[in-house]
Amino acid sequence: MMTDQVAGQKSTITGFREWMAVGIMLSGGFMLALVVSAMSPVAALAAKYFDKNGDGDLVAQMIVTAPAIGVILGGPLCGWLIARFGSKRFLLVALAIFGVAGSAGLYLDKAAILLVTRFLLGLATSGIVTAMITMISEHFTPDARARILGYQSATGALSGVAAIFVAGELGRVGGWRAPFGLYLLAFPVLILGAIYLPATGRRLQTVTRKAAVETGQLLRLWPIYLMIIPMFVAVYMPNIQVSFLLRDDGISDPGFQGKVIMTGALFVAIAALLFGWIRKWLSSAQILMLCFVLQGVGIALMGLADGAVVTAIGCAILGSGTGISNPLISDLIVSRTSPELRSKAIGISYTARYSGDFLNPALMYPLRVTLGLHGAFIVVGVLFLVGVAVAAVWRQAIGKPATV
Repeated sequence: MMTDQVAGQKSTITGFREWMAVGIMLSGGFMLALVVSAMSPVAALAAKYFDKNGDGDLVAQMIVTAPAIGVILGGPLCGWLIARFGSKRFLLVALAIFGVAGSAGLYLDKAAILLVTRFLLGLATSGIVTAMITMISEHFTPDARARILGYQSATGALSGVAAIFVAGELGRVGGWRAPFGLYLLAFPVLILGAIYLPATGRRLQTVTRKAAVETGQLLRLWPIYLMIIPMFVAVYMPNIQVSFLLRDDGISDPGFQGKVIMTGALFVAIAALLFGWIRKWLSSAQILMLCFVLQGVGIALMGLADGAVVTAIGCAILGSGTGISNPLISDLIVSRTSPELRSKAIGISYTARYSGDFLNPALMYPLRVTLGLHGAFIVVGVLFLVGVAVAAVWRQAIGKPATV
């Protein structure tokens, strides 16, 4: 049984209770994927329902994106609450809010109230993934932690694909409300979590040292947080931009577009599953460079493509970079923070990740207007590769001893 007494010391998983606990921790990837995926296939149906004054599209888009605002604002808050109340206790509360707020579309008719519940869903999601990564860091050694974080990222990628398919079928049969029922899956996880997750205590520090320790550690993490933003601008390229890229190439069938985009999601899962193995052979800096190279090559290739096949290959290469980026970020933050600060640092990382989601359209729009969408993809991809080259030269330069 995993306990606080052996926190960070487990290198293997043994026994039914531990396997159940790990399975619950991995469900964070599923919850994160479900936030947007469940609504995406029925956004058009929701727009038709809420189209009172010709603003149905806007209302539907706000319903889809409102949880992301909750994740951005909730990251630091959830990290602080987890440190105060303990990761298991907070996780169970967050799962309850996720289930109640997420399923609200089954019975709510007012768009304004629905937007509030979607915002609360984002807050709960931020709490769930932060608490689960905190628990993984509390109970496993670095090598085991890297593997499990990779599994969690892979679970999220595969869940996103499955959720889009299931939500689409539910929407076809039961209308735009039906996919909201998927959020009720949080309640079985809540019950199993209460039974099988190991107890966790609050992380307390003396008042005199707390502010100084936290400020110092968080300031040392700023390069990681800064790095996350462009990384996740790239991560969201398939979901936000590829559909329009394919449309410009004369490929407008939604089903066919979905298959191209899902190619990237599949490679996200494959790369994430391999993260633990990659971590044994490459340093964090080398993995980071590899991530940006894969993202740059994938984006540039999509810009050069003139058909679905090459675009799908670009999505696959970009997805490979995305697959190692998610567990890498969590592993970097966990390895550089004390247990007392870990949940707060992880929470802030999700604020940075979803900031990339919001910045993607703002950064791509002027490039798209000036150069066309294909040109914009090429420029962004080249900028990533130039950034990697500059970073490599800089690391080489500072690594050389001074000569007289």
